[in-house]
Amino acid sequence: MLNLTLYTPDRKVFEKLAVSEVTLPTAEGEIQILDGHTSFIGLLKTGPLSVHSVEQGVLLGVASSGFFEVRGDEAQRELVVCASTLELASEIDLSRAKNAQAKAEEELRDPSLSESHFKKYQLKLDRAVIRQQVANRRQ
Repeated sequence: MLNLTLYTPDRKVFEKLAVSEVTLPTAEGEIQILDGHTSFIGLLKTGPLSVHSVEQGVLLGVASSGFFEVRGDEAQRELVVCASTLELASEIDLSRAKNAQAKAEEELRDPSLSESHFKKYQLKLDRAVIRQQVANRRQ
């Protein structure tokens, strides 16, 4: 069995949660971690997260930047995820996500937007859209 520990700067979301698989958004695309996965370190990007908990079933969420590590021996495999933010589907406020999308789209229409602000609002738009997709999947 694979144990998942997931942290954000604000909280410990899971600690040694028994899981059969976890799908993470990474800099190289989505990756699925299963029990027995080789040791591995990678970077997270903003995207949907899927956790197949042994006791709680499938848990969906949205993670943003951070890193993860698969470690331990075959008898004690562990996945540690450190994300800047993480919202489980049950925590997503759909109305707030829609408002965030509208605000980001409005800001992105400004032709005088600097490159750094453009990137900032593009990331906000991406996160708002992904949050809505995950929230809609829970229903």
